[in-house]
Amino acid sequence: MKIFNIFVAYLIKTNDYLQKIASIIAGVLIGLMTFVILYMVFFRYVINDTPYWSEEVARCMMLWMTFCVLPVSYRIGSNVSLEILLKKFSGKLLNFVHICIHTIILVFILNFFYHSLNFVKSGMGSRAMSFDLQIGYVYLILPISFMFMFLVSVELLINLFKKIFN
Repeated sequence: MKIFNIFVAYLIKTNDYLQKIASIIAGVLIGLMTFVILYMVFFRYVINDTPYWSEEVARCMMLWMTFCVLPVSYRIGSNVSLEILLKKFSGKLLNFVHICIHTIILVFILNFFYHSLNFVKSGMGSRAMSFDLQIGYVYLILPISFMFMFLVSVELLINLFKKIFN
């Protein structure tokens, strides 16, 4: 049991660290994306010459920002849920329902992780239209995000099992 508690403490510490890093990266990307969009709007309406790369760069930043905060929002519980159904349960039964939900989510995460690896691999064969970068590098955030979500899901499931058995 002591080894399990050490594992859980290490997992929580790792997820805390990854959450801070992901939040910082997402914040920087929001700032950069805003700057790029303002730059694009200025050039489009004032200079009358839109930079060819700005729209695709902003879209790539939005993709990375979204998948950086996805595991964070899952961890803090700010994702979409059907509270009407959950309010019908209480106590250990509610925890059991949560375990079922998080187990299903974990299966989806593993499936998405597997498919995201293939997505990155196929993206390495093509380049972005407006800047010289393989699309696979843009899609690299997908398996990174799903790996972080896997760790978060394991942490949430462990916490739910602790609630039931303590």
